[in-house]
Amino acid sequence: MILYHGTNLCIENIDLSVCRPNKDFGKGFYLTTLEDQAQKMAKRVAAIYGGEPIVNVYQFDSINLQEPELRIRSGAFCRMGFICNQ
Repeated sequence: MILYHGTNLCIENIDLSVCRPNKDFGKGFYLTTLEDQAQKMAKRVAAIYGGEPIVNVYQFDSINLQEPELRIRSGAFCRMGFICNQ
């Protein structure tokens, strides 16, 4: 499965410790299956924090769903999910 993350940074490795704490669904790394949604978020983040809009692309293998240290939530209303370590 291909997942997208819109931001103003190139993020090669996900580091949950640097995620902002007061997001809509709490601290976490937000992803979407919709590239267009990630592009819109990248533009929004770049407008707020500066820099250029960047869409990071990740190949996600469903075997990772079995990792006990990850909690993966999804929001069907916007086809967005995020990974958190709480």
